[in-house]
Amino acid sequence: MASAVPKSSPIPLLAVRGPSAVQLVTSPAHQDEITKVEVFNIENCRLTCFSRSGHQFVISTKDDIQVYCCNTRRVLYTLPKRRINAIEYSPQDTYLMLFESFTTTAGEEEKPNLCIYKSSSGELVGSYIQKKQNEWAPIWSNDEAIFGRLQTNQVCFYEPPNFERYVNRLAIEGLQMFSLGKSIPPYTIGTFIKGKKGIPDCVRLLSYPDLKATIASKSFFNFDHCNMKWNYRGTALLVLCSTDMSENSYYGDTMLQHLNRNGDSSSIQLSKAGPVYSMEWSPVTDEFVVVYGFMPSKATVFNAKCDVAWELSSGAKNVAYYSFDGLHLALCGFGNVSGNIEVWNMKDRKRVSQIEALDTTHFQWCYDNYHFITATTAPRLRVKNGFKVWRLTGELVYEYKTGENQELWQVLWQPGSYERGQKVPIKGEDGSAAGKPKAAAAYRPPHLRQTTRQVPKLHDDAPAKPATQHPPRVPKPGGVEELFTGDLEKDKKIKQLHKKLQQIKGLKERLANGDKLEVDQLEKIKRENEFVEEMENLRL
Repeated sequence: MASAVPKSSPIPLLAVRGPSAVQLVTSPAHQDEITKVEVFNIENCRLTCFSRSGHQFVISTKDDIQVYCCNTRRVLYTLPKRRINAIEYSPQDTYLMLFESFTTTAGEEEKPNLCIYKSSSGELVGSYIQKKQNEWAPIWSNDEAIFGRLQTNQVCFYEPPNFERYVNRLAIEGLQMFSLGKSIPPYTIGTFIKGKKGIPDCVRLLSYPDLKATIASKSFFNFDHCNMKWNYRGTALLVLCSTDMSENSYYGDTMLQHLNRNGDSSSIQLSKAGPVYSMEWSPVTDEFVVVYGFMPSKATVFNAKCDVAWELSSGAKNVAYYSFDGLHLALCGFGNVSGNIEVWNMKDRKRVSQIEALDTTHFQWCYDNYHFITATTAPRLRVKNGFKVWRLTGELVYEYKTGENQELWQVLWQPGSYERGQKVPIKGEDGSAAGKPKAAAAYRPPHLRQTTRQVPKLHDDAPAKPATQHPPRVPKPGGVEELFTGDLEKDKKIKQLHKKLQQIKGLKERLANGDKLEVDQLEKIKRENEFVEEMENLRL
């Protein structure tokens, strides 16, 4: 076991998990030479997790759970759990919670599959039967005075150290999820209640321990899912309601609501049509950012009164991440959006940097609030796996690539308080800063790329005629022009969209002639504007 790093080192660790091992290494953002602190030669490790303070690191093997102390550099204890699906710590790291899939055996009693242990010693203090994996984790108050467990149509509240019997219960027909604000007593509870038979869906705010009186509520119809996020004081709640699909959009419908302890509730007015991709509260102020709208999407910062505070740039973005000190915001385009990242200074309201991080499947701020990591991991992507460490000013300071036919599964920063690292950034092949977007080059047809040959003339003695300046082709209103970008993937999509629009043109002509169309053909006609907008976005 390596121990080159002092126990009191102010350098965060980085946990790297792959098919053959789990490694703890010193931060590549803070040291020129990375040191392997610990290597766990565990094949096919399913889960790893840092405690919220960063003092412990948990590894799930095929035989047991190992709890490793990051200060003493040794395993504290092991727990005989083999099929763990999820791991989580309580807010103050006092308790460790483990969840395994619920199973039954004929002729035997049901066995608890949710267990709570003292994180310091591994002592079992509570065990429960939790049949659904969604919303499995007990939700704690920030001071760990209470926690609630979601069951069918009810939430049972416990007050540690009494884990045997619940002390309060909230029972509502149709209750599907709840959330607990991180506030001081009296605590605020948010609930989502699914309606039926003409009764609307509803989100309610309640106060603990008096769970009878409703503080605020908001009703709506025909939404399948609900996502709740509290502000840092636990006094205001954002609720994102969504459907998988709808008649209006392939992406489904979304609606964003705001409720607070004062009893106010309102809908957030967004200035562009389309889905809500991301909503995030600032960790230090009562403002929040929303990324929304058909591509190119918009990003807007709202204040505590739900008024627009300022507009960030539009572009191909679908997720936002605040740094832990709330001073910077990363706007990112991941998944089916090209990997662009913009970092904004929230105090000066200025863009600090813009970088490209293609094929990113994981993003995380470092706890020094100056660096962040982007990673390409399996199983989301099984090629070109690896990770990069960046400064918020846009410089790439470290890059790791897996070998051929190798995979990277997970990369995690160790939580804690750390000073900024000042490692020299990596330069690109041309000497410029790596990762910075380069200006788009002029379009060259495929037969003239990567060649310097001259096009032969028919008559050498004939004077060359000056090139005729043709005005750029502009799409006609209601029509489509095949203006390719030179990017093979984008051009392929443009060609497919052009084909669909030609089909729609023919369908509209048939409809004008009185022909009867099928339902799916009528639906395709309704999506004409969506296809045109998607084509224009590809050409940006």
